[in-house]
This record gives sequence, C-alpha cells and structure tokens, in this order.
Amino acid sequence: MVIIIKTRKIFNSIRAKIFISYVVVSIIPLILLTNILLNSLESYYVKEKSRSMFRQANIISTNLMVRGFINDSSGIKDYVSIIGGQDFERIVILDVKSNVKFDSNGIDTGKSYAKQEVIDALGGQSSSVFQKSMNLAKVVTPIKDEKKDEVYGAIILTNSYDDINNSISSLKSISYLIILALLILILTLSYNFSGLITKPFKKLLVSINKITDGNVDEKIDIKGNNEIEEIGTAFNHMTEKLQQVDESRRQFVANVSHELKTPLSSVKVLAESLLMQPDAPKELYKEFFEDISKEIERETTIINDLLTMVTLDKNENELNISETNINLLIESILKRLKPLADIKGVEMVFESYREVIAEVDKTKISLALTNLIENGIKYNKEYGTIKVTLNSDYQNAQIFVIDTGIGIPKESINKVFQRFYRVDKTRSRETGGTGLGLSITHQAILMHQGFIRCSSELGSGTTFEVSLPLKRPIHDNI
Repeated sequence: MVIIIKTRKIFNSIRAKIFISYVVVSIIPLILLTNILLNSLESYYVKEKSRSMFRQANIISTNLMVRGFINDSSGIKDYVSIIGGQDFERIVILDVKSNVKFDSNGIDTGKSYAKQEVIDALGGQSSSVFQKSMNLAKVVTPIKDEKKDEVYGAIILTNSYDDINNSISSLKSISYLIILALLILILTLSYNFSGLITKPFKKLLVSINKITDGNVDEKIDIKGNNEIEEIGTAFNHMTEKLQQVDESRRQFVANVSHELKTPLSSVKVLAESLLMQPDAPKELYKEFFEDISKEIERETTIINDLLTMVTLDKNENELNISETNINLLIESILKRLKPLADIKGVEMVFESYREVIAEVDKTKISLALTNLIENGIKYNKEYGTIKVTLNSDYQNAQIFVIDTGIGIPKESINKVFQRFYRVDKTRSRETGGTGLGLSITHQAILMHQGFIRCSSELGSGTTFEVSLPLKRPIHDNI
C-alpha cells in the first residue's frame, strides 16, 4: 500500500508530468516520421522495380519483333536463354490471339491466356500488379510496332517481392535501433531537463516549509529572466510583507502590553498609597480618585481603539450608507473638539467652498475626520492653527486638514498609516496616543473607496488630503 501511494505521488509530481510530456512529444512524432519514411521508401522501391520490369519487357518485345521470333516458340526460347531469363521468376510470351507461345516455367505453353490484363495488353495498354501479401511483382506489356501501331502479342514478366521486403526489413531494423538510441537519449535529457525546471520549485517548497516553521526571514535565490524568477521575486516580496506583519504583530504586543499595563500600574500605585494612609485627608482621597478615574479612562480609550480596529478589519463589516451633509459633519466635529483646542490655544478654521452631500457611513467618516483633527490639535504648537477645507467636483469630495504642528520626518510619512506605528513613542504616550488612530482613519476611508495622502515638513506642520466618492457604486454594498 505504501509503495502504491509513493508511486502515485511520483507520477503526480510536476517533474514526472514534464518528463512524460517531453518523452511523448519527442517519441510519437519520431515513430510517425519513421513509418512515413519507410512507407515512402517502399513506394519508391515499387515504382523503381516497376520501371525496371517495364523497361526489360520493352527490350524483350523489341528484340522479338526485330528478330522475327514472335511466332517462333523455339526462337523465343533461345533468345530468352541468351538474355538471361533467370533474372525473372517467370516469363510468358503470348501471340495476338492470347495463345501462350512461351512459358519459362513450361506450365502454360500452348494454352490460351484470356485474362483481363492480357486482353488490355493486346489492346495496347500496359499494366502492373504488386502484391506484398502474395509476394508478387508482375508487369504486362504489349509487343507492339510503334511505327505501324500494330500489336503482335504480349509479354508477362513475374518476379518476387522479396528484394523490396528485404530492403524495407533492413531499413526497419536500422530505424528501430536509431529509435532505441534516440529514446535512451531523450529519456536521459528529459529526466535531467525536467529536474532543472523543477529544481527552483523544490527550493521554493523548502523555503515555504521553513516559513511555515516560523522562519519568516527566509529568502529564495532564483536566477534567470523567466517566469520562475518572477515567482521567486514575488515569493521574496511575500516574505518581506510577512516580516512586516510579524514586526507589526510584535510591536502591537509590546505597545498594547505597555499601554494596558501603564494605567493599571498607576491605579495600583494610587490605591496602595491610599491603603497605606488610612488617616489621609478627604482632599487627598479626592485627588487620588480623580487620578484613578483618568487612568481608567485612558485604559478604556486604548481598548476602544483596539475594538474599532478589529471591527474595521472584518470582511463582513457593512457600511451604513446615507446621504450626509459633510459641511455640517465637519462643523460638529470642530465644535466637539474645541475645548481640547482651547487648552493649547489652537485656532481651528473651517473653509467650505460649497455644500457637499455624499453617500457615506456617517459614523465611520466622523471617526476618521475626528482622528485627523484631534491629531492636529495634540501635535500642534501652542497657539498654532488647524485649517480644514472642503470642496468637491462632480465625483469626489476633497477634504484637507492642515496644521502648523511639529511635522513628521520624511522617512516616517509613508509609515504613519501602519498599525501601531508612532513617530515619537514618548510624545505619543504623553498625548495619550495608541498608534491606531491614523490606521483606523485609513481603513475607514478605504472602505468608502476613497484615498488619503499625507505631506509634511518637520517643524512646519502636516497636511492630510482626503478624497471620498460622492456616490456609492450600485453593485457595492460594503
């Protein structure tokens, strides 16, 4: 049973299929071509033998007429013996009345030979019969005076088919030996060539197994300008992405562990401090409980961001689309965030060029724009400015959130939408950031088939450009 399974596995492998394909594609045409050539050679030999026998029959008929032996049986016999009648198995000469004047085998001499081929020959038409199965090669030709256009009789020459059979058999033997040699060569080359083709796939399989075992930094080195190299390149890109995902996962675990642990540690320290001071004044209790409440609120914010991220990741997550006035939505967000801006003295400005109505999920777009504007406040300079502009064309709404804050380093601009990425971890923790806000914003906008871009200059501020389709495609329900 094990042997059967292994055999099936071998024959189902790519190498076996390529090997068999090469052999079939090479051998079948070779065998067909050999048979065609042998058949062509056999036809050629038959034609040549036919020409030779007709030529000799014509020579005999001409000499018989010249010598006047056509009605002289003894003269015909002497002439045939002179020219070498042994070259043929049988020579039959008939007169104009289809009587046999001479039969080299002595069987039909004096008999009438009224067969169709003889009748045709006496009518001036030559004919031939070549039958491999009967080992027969025969030509029938008239004894004719071309000048007078008069027929005096007919000649039948009969010979064996053996010489053609022997020639073809000899050629077949040589052909089969050549085919056998070529078959061995083709099998060897096909086996080695199929191995060369499948070798990169084996390397790829080894690398995949290593990745499966946890070695996500595995790379495959496939050289050559072909599709297999493209597979290798795509594989290496995949491993790079896996490394990024793995690094993001590690960073996520580290960030979440720290962020969740920090508020709990603070709560524990505050609670222990109160327990160690049973006679602490009421004002101290109140201050400590306020600090505990802030830490709990911070913990809640982190957990809510994580839950939001998970919700946006679900494929089955649906958008609750409705016609939304984007102008009013932005105004409500700015109004809600004004107390936070006032703390840092940040001025918020809203410029709208026209009323914009778009088919969006109001909750998710509100969350996305809130994150952008809130970040602009948190990472702005004191007494800085946040400018939000809204415009649209006949297809898309364009929203710009421009701040005069600390800016983002050039090398970090393309990473700010990655999950758990924070430009300055220390500053983010001071402002209560979790590294998920921009990622949530990015995902929410992508779900609407829009896009978001970031441009920034360190120390001069940051600009976020958001584009949202005004209408949802009819076939798109998510």
